[in-house]
Amino acid sequence: MLSAPALAIINTFSLLLLACLILAITGCGGSGSNAAQNNMPFTGNWQFNLAPPAGNPPPFTGDPNGASALSVLQGGFLVQSNGSIAGQAVFSIWLKPQGGSATECNSGTAAIAGTVSGQTVHLAATVNTLASDGVTPTTQTFTLTNGHLSSDNSTIQGGTYSSTAGYYIPQGSTTVTSCGSAQSGVSWAATSIAPLMGVFQGFFHSTSQSNTFLAGQVFAVSGALTQSPQNIVASSATVTGTLTLSGYPCLTKASVNGQISGSSVVLQIFNPSSGSDVGQLGGLGNGSGVIYPVTFNNTSNGYVLQNLGNAALAYALDTSGCPGSGLGIKSGDVGNICLAFGAPNPTTGATACSEPITVTPPSVSFAPQLLASGSRARQLITLTNVQPAGSAPLNLSLQLSEIDSGLIYEAGGGDFNGLPNFTEQDTCGGSLAAQQSCTVSISFSPNQSCPWLPAGSAPNGLAPANCPGLFNPLVPPKALLTAALQITIPSINTPDLDSTIAIPIKGTGLSAVVATPAELDFGSEDPNFDEKSDPQTVTFTNQSANPVQILNALSGFGQACSSNVTNPQYALSRPPSGVPGVVVAATSANNFITPDPSPPSGPPTVMYYCDFVQQTSGSYLSSFQMTADSCSGNLLGPSGSPSDTCSVTIVFAPQPESYASFPDPTTGSLDYFLQLNTAWCGDANNPPQPDCEIDSGRFPVALTANPQGPLRMSPAAGLNFGTWLRGATSTPLTITLTNDQADNLTVTLTGKALTGADYLETDNCPPTLSSGTSCELTFTLTPSVAGFDSGNLVIGYNTSGSSGNQYNLHQYIRLRGIGQ
Repeated sequence: MLSAPALAIINTFSLLLLACLILAITGCGGSGSNAAQNNMPFTGNWQFNLAPPAGNPPPFTGDPNGASALSVLQGGFLVQSNGSIAGQAVFSIWLKPQGGSATECNSGTAAIAGTVSGQTVHLAATVNTLASDGVTPTTQTFTLTNGHLSSDNSTIQGGTYSSTAGYYIPQGSTTVTSCGSAQSGVSWAATSIAPLMGVFQGFFHSTSQSNTFLAGQVFAVSGALTQSPQNIVASSATVTGTLTLSGYPCLTKASVNGQISGSSVVLQIFNPSSGSDVGQLGGLGNGSGVIYPVTFNNTSNGYVLQNLGNAALAYALDTSGCPGSGLGIKSGDVGNICLAFGAPNPTTGATACSEPITVTPPSVSFAPQLLASGSRARQLITLTNVQPAGSAPLNLSLQLSEIDSGLIYEAGGGDFNGLPNFTEQDTCGGSLAAQQSCTVSISFSPNQSCPWLPAGSAPNGLAPANCPGLFNPLVPPKALLTAALQITIPSINTPDLDSTIAIPIKGTGLSAVVATPAELDFGSEDPNFDEKSDPQTVTFTNQSANPVQILNALSGFGQACSSNVTNPQYALSRPPSGVPGVVVAATSANNFITPDPSPPSGPPTVMYYCDFVQQTSGSYLSSFQMTADSCSGNLLGPSGSPSDTCSVTIVFAPQPESYASFPDPTTGSLDYFLQLNTAWCGDANNPPQPDCEIDSGRFPVALTANPQGPLRMSPAAGLNFGTWLRGATSTPLTITLTNDQADNLTVTLTGKALTGADYLETDNCPPTLSSGTSCELTFTLTPSVAGFDSGNLVIGYNTSGSSGNQYNLHQYIRLRGIGQ
């Protein structure tokens, strides 16, 4: 049994032995280093900052356009094992002579090796380059010494670096140019970058100059990102995740993957439904081909991904879901982004990546409304300064800008009155205090509808996109009128330094008079035998609560569109070459509303005279002829009254010259617009009211006819199926196809091509139709979509007879319906 003194000695020895073991494990005793305790904290992603060396002129390092202040060494990952450091970093070396353009001398990945001893860090970065002959491979070393590691292992400061002699243009260049000479004593620093992972919230802020619909709008974004492990020897780490975008018309959900190196992040955006790459966070700027990344910064409100108002595009999208024109040949959007990771500021409660103003609702949409109805719809927008109480008031200005009015009124339809469709009133003044709100009242009273585009008023003669129903023959055209409420605030108050926030506003203007149907399709007729088609009728209906006066036809032309006339001023014209299915008319320029207007005494704004074909004698004849007219000079009563409709009946009677300049049969059929005379709101005894639209809107009716040939179609060359529930099969409709006996030709059918997946065609047509024989084609529609559902049948055939043979001829049948 040991004595008490002996036990005390053993216990003391045990404690000393334990202490020595602890010292040995931690390396804290003797001459050992304390580097081991920094092993894991030092391992990770670092952002380097190397001051540019002196020179005359000094070399330019980093982004050649000055969008990002990048150093020679940028970001990379370092791994520490005991006191040794290994890693890689991205580097980029540029030369920008005085007054010259920037040239990239070298770029790529640099290998890094070094040591950490206590709080002192030494590193050496080696890059591959070429010798001064521009051919021989060599290396260049950047030696980074005496960096001081902060106590929390988050920064390295106070170090200096030197570089070995010159770095040169890579092999393949026509000249060998040094980008700099050896330097010493130049400062360097580095910052530890936290892993880019977790849930985030923020916004996309569109800055697109080519997409007026999106410019200035702010869209909320949320999602989550995950970064691959930090303990890697690589220049970058992968980042993956998802985005959810609120109210963004280009994309609602997206998956992302990309890379982070230092504080620079580039993420590709993918459409999850198709898997296609539709853009990136981090954009291509100024056409230089350089990818400008977004940066990952630590702020008082948490970590944020953002571009701080520099020349870089923080995001770029190229997707067909984006309205309007955009990147390349597709529709897209570009702009700023701010995504925040972490909790709100514990002191102020502020959240990073939040605009200082909230807008409720974020957009305004008015229900369709008749022109000149006298009513004025109103909606309210609330602006709230959400900055913390005690913050300085926020200066702001408001401007309501109409987007479509110039297109419709000035360029596309000068007879509209030019009055604004939207008006704005507000209680905001020029300043809004923190935690306070103000109200903006937007009123809608449409003064414009779809224009008759005069020739040359739109690219290729096509109708503007703001009239989506113009070429839907089953739905009356509606003018989509758009505007934007622009809120301007000091850029210093916004996370992305963008001072403009736009609130989209839209409404629909409806014409008082609508046509049913809005397209008449005629088959071929033979002008050599004075043939005429079966008559087809268009009904015009007044859907307004006011009477609408239809003007008389212009004296001298004749209501039947068949009188011989000389030099008609307002004849319809053929569409421009290569633009099928569109014909427009000239208009009178003097039809603006005055405070006390009277019925025009001159020609009406839009003529009613079909088409005219010039004869060899210098006179003109019409191919489309009106055989009945209850509209001209008529007063249509208010909607629902017995006299609220009128009609016209049209036949296709081609003249010998009608087919002389017919379109290429492989591209479609002859196409004109029937145009009703100008109408206005009022009654039989009084002029129109000052706020009444002079022509009550627009009512286009397309007239089509097939290329010349022996095949006749009855009752017409087009079928209207009306509205059917999706998935339901329509009542069958039939067209009789006849080989005209007057032409005395044999027709050999060579095939049929049906477009429109929702249509089904069956027939009893034999391979050959002898002169005077007929067959029937039957069609059904089973709509799979909600909305306009169109199709087309092309019939190929050859002819033979005493006058010779013809090959590769075509006839067309137009199909249209609506899915509900």
